Amino acid sequence: MTIMRMFLALCALGFVAGVVEDGSSFDVSAYPVKWDEDPSVGSGDVAAPPSPGTEAPAPPPKHHMMVKKGMLFLERDLFAGALLPANTRLGYVRRTSSPGPVISSTTSPVPPFRYSSFEKILKFYNVTHGSKQAGRISETLQFCEEAGDKEPHACATSVAAARDFAATVLGTKEPRAVTSILHGRTQPLRYVVAPNGIASVGGDAVVPCHPLAYPVEVFYCHNPSNVQALRVQLVGQEDPSVGATAIAVCHKDTSYWDEAYFMMLNGSRGEPICHFMPANYLLWL
Repeated sequence: MTIMRMFLALCALGFVAGVVEDGSSFDVSAYPVKWDEDPSVGSGDVAAPPSPGTEAPAPPPKHHMMVKKGMLFLERDLFAGALLPANTRLGYVRRTSSPGPVISSTTSPVPPFRYSSFEKILKFYNVTHGSKQAGRISETLQFCEEAGDKEPHACATSVAAARDFAATVLGTKEPRAVTSILHGRTQPLRYVVAPNGIASVGGDAVVPCHPLAYPVEVFYCHNPSNVQALRVQLVGQEDPSVGATAIAVCHKDTSYWDEAYFMMLNGSRGEPICHFMPANYLLWL
């Protein structure tokens, strides 16, 4: 499984857990991606020719992708004064106190984070079997056990575990975490990239961590190759007193990415594509 196909699976199954005002970890993501079967768009996969005397394999499923506007963009479209699409959301402004930890209804030990403990996990966190939350827990557990080996990766069950993974991969005892930060009490209708508002952060190696749908904190962390991390200062188009310090990751080699990306962004195969990391994501440097 390629790096991008792992990421698509992550998003398609609703794994990227949003931070919302009511504190629900299973609600709509700040970075939703839908990856559904659709015969109108090719997947970009090429099947090997069948061996003599055998039937041709079934063609791979074709897909259609939808990404929330403003979150995914061509690197060349990021410059001072660039106007992001309306309603680009880098997170959710909290108007209530942060929720406390999930409280279990049992005094039993916390079940191991693995699919074989699925039933025990539902019981421990008081999640109804067959519910949407149960489905997402199942998908998260299966994804973490089935993720490919094309790059270093791990499912971390705490920020501390994510930090330890980043330290190992980056070869440092003190990895530094950066996140997108919202400024002000509201988010503007449209963001503008501020003058001198784009700066590189970190070196050649970074570890992005994406939150997964689970009753408590879990991150999918990985170490993609050939990427550049950026810090982007954004201000409101109408009200410069609100804005964001956004973290973005640019993938320099997209030659193996699905054609749907380039069609959506009006780009050319292989050119750098970037994405913002919402406020509940971590980037280790």
